[in-house]
Amino acid sequence: KSILSTSNSNKTKSNNNTSTNKKNTKLMVRNVPFEATRKEILQLFGSFGTLKKVKLPKKFNGSHRGFAFVEFLTAQEAANAMSSLGSTHLYGRHLVLEWAEQDDKTNDVDTLRGKAKRDIMSSSSGGLNLDGPRQNKKIRFT
Repeated sequence: KSILSTSNSNKTKSNNNTSTNKKNTKLMVRNVPFEATRKEILQLFGSFGTLKKVKLPKKFNGSHRGFAFVEFLTAQEAANAMSSLGSTHLYGRHLVLEWAEQDDKTNDVDTLRGKAKRDIMSSSSGGLNLDGPRQNKKIRFT
């Protein structure tokens, strides 16, 4: 049984925001078979250019979640992989490729701290009391 196969059908899914695709170097790969390893993903996508990062998010039990993020060094390499691997099957499963959103600001620690602070301050019910000492509520059993 073949691990990797391609079909000649032109049923590739195109994303609506093509203007951002020219700068994007990150692909999201869905429908990744659970028996596929990170090494196999590296080999498959590495043939289209230099890989900057490959992530396979994992479950609590250690297996991956069935999707991956592949980031290339240049946008042209990512575009080549997107067009060439659009109809690829890995272990009999059709790989679905989409452009991933760029996360320039989401990993910034100061941005995350600001979001957390806003969330705490905006929660009106059940939020933390940051203004003064903590008051214990009296519980009466009748």
